[in-house]
Order: sequence, then C-alpha cells, then structure tokens
Amino acid sequence: MKIFYALISLLAISISAHAAPPEVTIVTGAKPKALEKYAAEELAVLLKTLFQAEAKITGSVPEGAKNIILLGNAETNPAIPKSEWPTGISDQGHVLKNTKDGLIVGGGSQVATLWAVYEFGHSFGMRYMLHEDFPPIDAPEFSLEGVDTILEPNVKVRAWRTLDPGIASQESWGLADHKKLLKQLAKLKFNHVVLASESQPRERSVSVTGDIAGRSVFGGAKTFENPDFAGKTTQTDKLGSWTKLLIGIRRSAAILGMSDSVDDKGTKILNLSPGQPNGGLLPQFSTTKLAEELMEARKVNGFAAQCWIPGDHNSGIYFLSRASFDANITPAQSLESLVTPVCGEGVAERLGMGFAALAEASALINENDADFAVPDPKMFMEHYESGKPVPEWWAKAKEHFGTATNEMYRGNTRARGGARPYILYHAKRFFFSLHYMTAIDHARLAGIARDEKNNEAWVENLELSIEAMHNALGIHAEVARDQSDRGVIAILNEYAYRPLLKALDETPLP
Repeated sequence: MKIFYALISLLAISISAHAAPPEVTIVTGAKPKALEKYAAEELAVLLKTLFQAEAKITGSVPEGAKNIILLGNAETNPAIPKSEWPTGISDQGHVLKNTKDGLIVGGGSQVATLWAVYEFGHSFGMRYMLHEDFPPIDAPEFSLEGVDTILEPNVKVRAWRTLDPGIASQESWGLADHKKLLKQLAKLKFNHVVLASESQPRERSVSVTGDIAGRSVFGGAKTFENPDFAGKTTQTDKLGSWTKLLIGIRRSAAILGMSDSVDDKGTKILNLSPGQPNGGLLPQFSTTKLAEELMEARKVNGFAAQCWIPGDHNSGIYFLSRASFDANITPAQSLESLVTPVCGEGVAERLGMGFAALAEASALINENDADFAVPDPKMFMEHYESGKPVPEWWAKAKEHFGTATNEMYRGNTRARGGARPYILYHAKRFFFSLHYMTAIDHARLAGIARDEKNNEAWVENLELSIEAMHNALGIHAEVARDQSDRGVIAILNEYAYRPLLKALDETPLP
C-alpha cells in the first residue's frame, strides 16, 4: 500500500510539473496606436519568458476570458473603467493596478504604457541591461494579483548622449548597433537622445592587420571602422552614410517614444559621466559619485548620460533608471535589486566590494592624471619617452584594480548561473586594466633604463611591457561585444602594442 501511495504521489508531481501553461488575454482597445501595439507585443514576450504563458492580444475582452491584462489607460482603452484609473497620472506616470476587470498595465501616454510593461517584467525579476536582458534565476509563480504600483518621475528628461567623437565611442557603431541599444534604453525608461554636434564623418579607422593582439574580435577585417562606412572612399559617400545614420537613430528613437536634440539645445539638462568624462579606455566609475550628480540633475529636471564604453556602466545606468522614479533608493540598494534576482543571494555584496575598489582606482586617476589612458597617439609611449620615475600612485591604482578583479571572480563563482556574463565582463575588464598598469609601468622603467644606457634592463622591461599589453588585449577580447570594446583593442594596438614592438626593434643587441 505504501508503494501504491508513493507512485500516486510521484504521478501527481509529474502532472503538476507538466501542467498546461497559463493563458493570458492582453486587451488593447479596438484601435491601438503603433507604440501601444509594440507594448502589447513586448508584454506577450515577457509573459512567455517569465511564465511560459500563452498570450493572446485582442481589442476587447472575450467572453469567459481569464487572466486579463488591460493595456493603456481609460482614454485609450474602453475596457479600462474610468473609475479604476488613478487620478492625476502625468504623461510619464505609469500604473500596475489590480481591478475586478483585470490587471491594468498602462500609462498617461503611449510611451508610459510601454514603460509600465517593462515595470511589470521588472516586478517579477526581469532585469534589463544595456546589451541584453536577464530573466530571474528562480522562475516566478504566475499570478496577476498583488501587483500594484504607481510611478511618477522625479527627473523628467532622462537622456542618452551618443555619437561623441572617438574610435571607441558610439561614433563607431552602425545603425543596427544603435537600434539595439535604444531598445534597451527604452526598457530602462530613457526618453531622450542627445546627438553630439561636434561629431561628423571624418577619418576614424585603424588598421587591424599584421602583428596585433586580440585579433579575434575583428573577424578577419583589415580595418576597424564604423560598419556603415565600410567601402565608402569619397567625402560625398561618407557624408551620405553619416546623414543616413543620423536619420536612422532619430527615427528609431521616435518609434520608441523618445525625443531627440543636438547637444542640449532646447533642453536644460546636466551631462552626467558615469565613467571617465574624457573617454578613457580603462573602466572608471563610482555609483556614489553618480548619485551626487543625479541630485544636481534633479534641480534642472534632466540629465544626459555619457558612456564611452557602455559595457562598464550597467550598474550605473540601472541606478539612474530606478532613482529617477524613486528618489530614496541608494546605490547599494540599487545594486542589490539589479543583481540578486538574476545571480542569487550574496553576489551583490562581492560586486559592491569590487566596485568600491574600482572607485578608489578611478579617484586616484582623476586626482593625479585626468587624461590617463585617454585615446591619443602619445597616450602610452609618452610614458616610455618621459624618463621620469614611476609615480607612486600607479602601484596603488594597480592594487585597487587587482582587488576589483578578485571580487568580480568571487562574485562570479558564487553566482547561480543567470547573469554571469554581466559579472564576467567586469572581471575581464578589470583584469585587462591590471595588465595595462603592468605594461605602462614596465614601459616607464624601459625608458629610464634606456636613458641610463642599461641595455639589459631596457630590453627586459620592453619585453615585459609587450607581454603585459598582449595579455591585456587578449583578456579584453574574451568579452568584447560591441564596437566600443573592439575600438579599445584597435586603439591600444595602434598606440601601444605596435609602438612597443617598434621600440624593441630599436634596442641595441646585447
């Protein structure tokens, strides 16, 4: 008899595990506009991702329907009773509200309705980053009850600054890259794009043939450049491609409900730099500093985030996204909210320690040499040529990069799958920086040995610098995923690795 009941129990568990997926009806109203249609489609994708739910999009409530989501607001969707729509919702306010008629997912405008959809996903553990989305590692239980949120912004203009000049900036991104990024920014509730006015079509390409490090990221290409400019040789062709890129970005932003401007014309907003404001190639950021800058941005009711290497700044951009609707959230709380659903308990603590060490390295660089590792033909070899002693702060910065690297790997080990690619990117970028510091240290020592005519030390330190730079670029190549990452590798081959090899060729024979 015990065996019989055990078999019955196992059968019940098996049936439960293979229960039919929930069916959800998304009601948009009879004539939804384009952005509302897109919001409905995005909601259907989220329901499938989070709950394996089968979603049907319809204009009205079908008879006998269950699990109803009412999309939009009382003006755009007749299925939403006016008595149930909260009063005083602004054009940026968005709502998740349970009613007897269904769950309202909507906003005071089309784009706010889209943000409500993404807030729905966020409330069940979905996390949006600048390159991809991560679902929660523990699948949530399906339920449309208990979801009740009204969000209004405390910062009206949440802008992304793009096309700033530089090989490793988004100037090197093709339209397909920009479109993908804009979709992620929409999920993070950014609502404006600033196009850099000083950016224009010019010679911004780097040869990536011959003896280079990290060559795998270039896919056999001979030149690193904006992919939309490939093969364009005349200024007329380049200008045409540039104009097409600008129009494409503006149209893509508009489709997602974003406005645009050239620089900050027409909008009095504060430029925020989550990272190095001059476009440095090393990871530099401090979410604590960013929180202070956001307080200033609230005074002018807007900001434009300027990120040269976007992969470094997921935690900072997530903080800006959440803090723009919750003035009380702290950087530590934001990191916990970002990481724990997609990595597991205890990971945010390790990452927080790593980011704190990175902030210390950033502060040292900003205090001692604000242009350190900023792209320039002399950015690396000037340290070889200087003949000056190695600055003491380099060793301290290197120590901080080492601590940051170790904490990222500890966090990656503790993580339960999920968003490990997000952690690994930071681990490799910090490790890349550690090797960069080693390379520049030996380059300085090589220059000193050359001036002292110590040929053995000259050669030895040049070889060690070359080895460290090769390692740095190889490590970065392992996680390079966009044109900014590839641009870093291209620049450092051009301004550091190749010049180091040339310098070694010029050393005297032993």
